[in-house]
Amino acid sequence: MHEKITSPSLNIKGGQPLYGEVCVSGAKNSVLPLLFSTLLAEGEHEFHNVPCLTDVTMAGDILTSLGLFTKQEGPRLRVITPPELGKCPDPSAVKKMRAGILCLGPLLARGNEVQLPLPGGCVIGKRPVDLHLEGLRKLGASLEIKDNLIYAKTEKGLKGSEITLKLPSVGGTENLLMAAVLAEGKTRLQNIALEPEIFDLISYLKKMSALIKQTAPRELLIEGVEKLTPPPSHSVIPDRIEAGTLLMAGAITKGEVTVKNCEPKHLTVLLNKLKECGFIIETGETHIALKKSSVRKSVHIKTHYYPGFPTDLQAQFMALMTQLEGLSSVEETVFENRFRHISELKRLKADIEVTNQTAHIKGPTLLKGANVEATDLRAGAGLVLAGLAAEGETSVFGTHHLIRGYDNLHGKLQTLGASIDLSDSPKKPVNIEISPENAV
Repeated sequence: MHEKITSPSLNIKGGQPLYGEVCVSGAKNSVLPLLFSTLLAEGEHEFHNVPCLTDVTMAGDILTSLGLFTKQEGPRLRVITPPELGKCPDPSAVKKMRAGILCLGPLLARGNEVQLPLPGGCVIGKRPVDLHLEGLRKLGASLEIKDNLIYAKTEKGLKGSEITLKLPSVGGTENLLMAAVLAEGKTRLQNIALEPEIFDLISYLKKMSALIKQTAPRELLIEGVEKLTPPPSHSVIPDRIEAGTLLMAGAITKGEVTVKNCEPKHLTVLLNKLKECGFIIETGETHIALKKSSVRKSVHIKTHYYPGFPTDLQAQFMALMTQLEGLSSVEETVFENRFRHISELKRLKADIEVTNQTAHIKGPTLLKGANVEATDLRAGAGLVLAGLAAEGETSVFGTHHLIRGYDNLHGKLQTLGASIDLSDSPKKPVNIEISPENAV
């Protein structure tokens, strides 16, 4: 399925080193499961440090279609959950975001019969919902897929169980965790994802009086309770992917950037790789400073589940590699289609060759401005960084992807001295690919 829209461009005049301080917004990958967790508890939920993103708006649309009230005012967002919930979330919103699947676990936990379409999202590889469905079946849910719709119900409520995920899926962990907190009895959830966003969700569920213990590095023990109650408020953790993107914007332009309101411990692998390249990194409790260096050595990165190198920073680091000395390489092990930005980087004269799931990047390359198109959220960020380093003007189309996950990215880059503007002209038609196989 394709949805055709028009997308404004980000127009960049490259070659300007970036300097200064910039603050990071709340994490997209944290706020979305937090919002869907509000389905679990009747009453008023209040979140702070919420980014202004289209994904947040679409999540709000899904909640509204289920009978909840949502309102965002700057970084503050309120959700009011009624005693009774709907069973059919807005299909148009679910189809556009893979996180829409996260309403399934909470709705089943509340004893609802649920009908929702298979979710969509960025086309970066197969992200099947099988892990979600298999786990929910073990908790006692009855599920089937027919005509690209998921039909789910429980006869006598969810029951605790032993569940081992085949792989540490972030969405699978979140969905099953939210289902288990109201299930009768105990659930042991093994081979969980360890991303910081998982633990932000756990923190909020505990504030609602959920009983959750981490009993091993990748294992949770959840004891179901009869009812959850919203806490006074919760502040979303900083976005580690945005922080890493902004740091690499300083690195690729040979500037010096300090990223504030972040969690340095969430970016240990990235910071170590930047140090390996020769960049000087200084960290404080809530900030990271990148200092320029005359040494810019080539490196190898291999994406992996947290605490490995984040696949969500792969495209940005690949752009940086075009400016490093020698032959660098990127091995992608998480998503099989996460090299779609390479053809666009080549439009900017990047020297990249791919063998299987490994990209080989020669540098340093004098990048030349051109028209390029973002094929997904993080690919778009990588192209923006490349445009900042390129000679001349670069126009990045497909900016609808960027505003899904970056709160005012061009404005933050402007504060660092970048010549970058979001323009409504010219506009270029693009196709959003929405496929059932591209789920969490």
